[in-house]
Amino acid sequence: MTLLDWSTVWSLIHVFVLNALLYEPRLPKKKALILTIALMGPLAAYNAWFFVHFGNELAGQLVLFNCTIPSLIFFMLMAKHRNGRLLFTFCLSDTISLEIICITRLIDDAIGLPDFWVLFILRLIVWPVLEFVVIKWLRKPYLVLQNAVQKGWGGFAAITLLFYVILVVMSSYPTVIQNRLEELPALLLVMALMPLIYWNILTTLFRQQELHETKQKEQLLQVQTAMLKQRIEQTLEAENQISIHRHDLHHQLQVIKTMLESGEIHEAQDYIEASQETLNGTKSRHWCLHPVLDAVFSAYFQRAEAKGIKVEADIDIPADIPVNAVELSTVFANALENAIHAVSNLPQEHRVIRCRCICQPQLMFYVSNPYSGEARFDENNRPVADSAMHGIGTRSIAAYCEKYGATCEYSAKDGVFVIRIAQTIWTN
Repeated sequence: MTLLDWSTVWSLIHVFVLNALLYEPRLPKKKALILTIALMGPLAAYNAWFFVHFGNELAGQLVLFNCTIPSLIFFMLMAKHRNGRLLFTFCLSDTISLEIICITRLIDDAIGLPDFWVLFILRLIVWPVLEFVVIKWLRKPYLVLQNAVQKGWGGFAAITLLFYVILVVMSSYPTVIQNRLEELPALLLVMALMPLIYWNILTTLFRQQELHETKQKEQLLQVQTAMLKQRIEQTLEAENQISIHRHDLHHQLQVIKTMLESGEIHEAQDYIEASQETLNGTKSRHWCLHPVLDAVFSAYFQRAEAKGIKVEADIDIPADIPVNAVELSTVFANALENAIHAVSNLPQEHRVIRCRCICQPQLMFYVSNPYSGEARFDENNRPVADSAMHGIGTRSIAAYCEKYGATCEYSAKDGVFVIRIAQTIWTN
């Protein structure tokens, strides 16, 4: 095999690697990796063999049938999102790969050294550099983007598909571009235009994601504000009822005294029990001393109990803590929201949420709940949500932890899901 052959095989392998980096499989990562190697490896080997035996020109003309369509079918079967998101991602990877292949070949032809040394060295360097850039800066936000943005992918996918067809046709039909140098300026213009279009598409998608997340956070804040307002109103009403009963207490004591003096012991006992039940109905349960956080816990625990969920909570938070209580309350609210969502559809006997929080020696908070089905985690060990709406809570918690240097750990074992958050809030 010549250096041209080796560089082509190298490029084919990394085309599949680039595709695998930018899509989200519906299977667990280990199983998806095994299937990718088992199925895409032979496909890459076949295309390399075809190139070596039939030459660069024929291989380029048949790349759509030998490589593109089979790999697209594979990723379509493996992908979590089988719609415009996958097609956009697939065509984005393939057009970038085709552009690298074309540019490195044109540079090699322009320099004119024999035996394709320039081509081999360029491709040997460019592919690892590209994958490093993708892993370092693009992959994580792009996977989040695919889950967060639901609309608009079809039109963008059509653009990337059109670019792919244009590159294949202009570079390989009716012969390779090296035999049609008069058409090279047009191909170079297309290759210069393509990154600019992709940059604008990705920028638009990321801005759409930011707007979506901002809207979701605003909605969550509105819900939490409404719950706080409801809690305050309930507290004020309970305190008002207590004030009324205290005012009436001396009248009740006088009635009891009269009954006892008259020998009406049983009637007095019944009267006392009835008064006690009325007084109990005005109790306002508090979970911690901090008013804002107590309102959040009360609102979500009441919501859980209304759904038939048993709550086991031990909250030890003082009235004054050196952190932003509003932002911290959002963390608690998101964690409890996720737990309530997870157990709401379980059988009644399995509906339970356990919560504990302390502030000394540092803020430590955990919520545990049973779950059904499979708990999936991304490369950051964060749970993968079944919809973008539920995923916003996890991202909100991550944003808080990143802002304040807190740690957040998720685990799922023996049917129990746990989130643990720790943050140093007291300084010497």
